[in-house]
Amino acid sequence: MCALVVAASLSVSAAACKSGASTRADDGATAAATATPVSLSTTIPAGTTLRVGDQLDFLKNLLRLSGQDTNVPYKVEYSTFIGGPPMLQAFEAGALDTGFVGSTPLIFAQAGKQGLHAVAGFQYRTGSYQLVSAPGHSDITGWASLKGKKVAYQKGTAGEAVLLQALDAAGLKLSDVDSVDIPQTQVAAALQSGSVDAGLSIEPLTSAFLAKNPTAKNVATTTALPDRSNFVIASDATLASPAKTAAEADYLTRLVKAWAYLGDHPGVYTNAIYVKLYGLTPERANEIVAATGTPTFFQLPGGIVAPQQRLADLFQSAGEIPAKIDVSEEFDSRFNQVVAKAQGQ
Repeated sequence: MCALVVAASLSVSAAACKSGASTRADDGATAAATATPVSLSTTIPAGTTLRVGDQLDFLKNLLRLSGQDTNVPYKVEYSTFIGGPPMLQAFEAGALDTGFVGSTPLIFAQAGKQGLHAVAGFQYRTGSYQLVSAPGHSDITGWASLKGKKVAYQKGTAGEAVLLQALDAAGLKLSDVDSVDIPQTQVAAALQSGSVDAGLSIEPLTSAFLAKNPTAKNVATTTALPDRSNFVIASDATLASPAKTAAEADYLTRLVKAWAYLGDHPGVYTNAIYVKLYGLTPERANEIVAATGTPTFFQLPGGIVAPQQRLADLFQSAGEIPAKIDVSEEFDSRFNQVVAKAQGQ
């Protein structure tokens, strides 16, 4: 999250995926093997540590609420971040073994020749970002109306991907808007002050902003596959280590089972995170979850390659990455069988 600059942007649906959920991406394409498939190991060497990059305790809370954080046969060390870019920096410094990001950081990692790959993917019904107008801006009615407007978003995140793809669909380019690059947590303040006309926002920040500014509007979102996909990533050093790979397989299994548990216990994550932690009303929390839809793991690379390639090409055309890349190289399918087994397939 998915990406996702706060945990809520990648949050689990109250109707989270059942153990039998599909492991194919939207177009049903079959994943190509990129490495020797990994089986869930029953022997993880003593002393193994898995260093996990989290986003505001999203993964940690997911496992805790589902009971999947117990009897772990290795040590898990969490580091929490706000968004994918700082997490990529930690990977570059060799401080992480695994983590999760959205489609955009994955593209930037490949463009920067970082030694990491996506090892699992999950997707939602809609993207996590919303196009929000500043108070009183009734002229912002959709993506096409952004031409010539000041638009706030954080570069290098899923928010920029949402904007690029939506503008492209509306026949516009990034150069057609006046981009204001600020941290995601400052977008609401920029909107409220009137220094920008519109911005890319995420929950629960969107709901909090709209509650205080009734003349502001949630104008649009997107259903593009890269915008609603998130990826568990691992460093090449981790994938080269039998001990770390075994721990990664176990950790992925726990994540898949955590979603299955939440699917069988509707409202657990919604109440614990959106209501109790973020302070939203139960009604608003349920609305968000209903819009987000059921998250499902899919086999890598599956149907993500073509839309991910289109997104990468848009970033390259906009001058955000230096050269064209082949996004099929971002994915490592060795854990596909692990994910499928955890889903009961």
